Amino acid sequence: MNYLVDYHVHSIFSSDGHNTIMDMCRSAVNKGIKEIAVTDHFEPHISNEDYPFYNQKGYWALMTKAKQVFREKLSVKFGVELGQPHLFPEVSGAILEGFPYDYVLASAHKLPAGMDVSEIDFGSISEEELCSMYLMQLKELVYWNDFDCIGHLDLIKRYSADVYKKNISLTCQYELLREVLQLVIHSGKGIEINTSGLRQTPKETFPGFDVLKLYKALGGEVLTIGSDAHVAEDIGKGLEEAVDMAKAAGFRYITVFNRRKPGWVSITEEENTFGQVNSR
Repeated sequence: MNYLVDYHVHSIFSSDGHNTIMDMCRSAVNKGIKEIAVTDHFEPHISNEDYPFYNQKGYWALMTKAKQVFREKLSVKFGVELGQPHLFPEVSGAILEGFPYDYVLASAHKLPAGMDVSEIDFGSISEEELCSMYLMQLKELVYWNDFDCIGHLDLIKRYSADVYKKNISLTCQYELLREVLQLVIHSGKGIEINTSGLRQTPKETFPGFDVLKLYKALGGEVLTIGSDAHVAEDIGKGLEEAVDMAKAAGFRYITVFNRRKPGWVSITEEENTFGQVNSR
C-alpha cells in the first residue's frame, strides 16, 4: 500500500507520551507515511474528572505549526483519544465543542468504579465474565455516540494474556459482541485495527482477526489503522500487517477523516487507486 496512514499516535501532550509532535511527524515522514492523526489522551476518571493535564490550546498551537512545517510531506490530522467518555459525558463533550477535530477515537480504559482495566484481578474472573463486563462498557460507549471509531476493541487481551496464558477472544460472548458491533455499524461509527498488540504480549492486533472478520460480515465499513505509538520510533509499526489483515477480512478500503467526515483509501491492487482519498 503506497498511501500508508497511522491514525493512533501520542505525543508529550499525553501523560504517557515521550516525544514532541514535531518528533512524531519527522518519524512518520522518514518512514514514508503519508498521513497521521495525533490522538493525545483526554482521560478523565473519578478522582480527576476535569483532567487538566490535557492542554488543548497548547496541542492546537503546536499541531497548527506541524501542519505548516510538514504540509508538503505529511498530512497531519487533529485527533483526540477520549477515555471512557460515556462515564464523563459533560467534560468529554466540552472537549469536542471548542475545537474542530478531524478524528475522535473513543476507548474504554477504565471501569465505572474508576479501576483501570490493567488493574483487574484476572486470576479471579473467568474469560466469559471478563468479556461480558468489558463488552457492556463498549455498549454504553457506543450509546454515547459522539466519536468516530472505537479504540483497541479488545484491549483486555493486552493485560490478561500473561494470566490466562492465551489471547482471549470477545467471541466467547458472541451474541453480546454481535450486538455491540451492530450498534457501531448502525450508528455510522467504526473501529480501528490497533497494531500495538503486535509489539506486546498478545503478538496480535487489537482486535484480532476473528472480531474484525465478524465486523465486516455484519456490514462494517469504517476502519482505521493505528500504531498507538507513544514514542517516535513506533510510528508506523505494524501498518502493513494490518492492511494485509484488512484485505483478508474482505475490506477494500481503510478510512481517513477530515473534520469528522470519512474518506476512503483503496487497499486493493486491482482498483489501482493507491493514494487516492475518495468520498465514495
